[in-house]
Amino acid sequence: MKLSSKTIMAIKMFIDLGEQYENGFIYLKDIAQRKDLSKKFLEQIVPSYKNAGLLLGNRGNQGGYKLAKAPNQISLKDIIYLQENSLAREQIGFAPIDNAIEEADKLLASYFSKTTLAKLIEDQRESYL
Repeated sequence: MKLSSKTIMAIKMFIDLGEQYENGFIYLKDIAQRKDLSKKFLEQIVPSYKNAGLLLGNRGNQGGYKLAKAPNQISLKDIIYLQENSLAREQIGFAPIDNAIEEADKLLASYFSKTTLAKLIEDQRESYL
């Protein structure tokens, strides 16, 4: 399994927004600075998450982005599968192997469905201790 750069940046962005959940709307430039990400790249991925109902956006002086739901209501699957159609990228062309790859993808999807953004944030905080 290999995640694309867009997906990895999206996960980092969501972790930052989850950490700032109580602080209202957050500018992309602030997220980019804290997480060492490209603001331009974030600008490219934000619309798909906004359209999917995972982010809210606001313009103007109090502008920026925030999570549309609490961190414990957003799964890792919500974030990943918006960028990745499947984590099993390669089809071999041999039915038994292809079936095994599809089953592995289902297991990953199930695991990622149970892993919330709140859990990722908690794990990150524990890694700093």
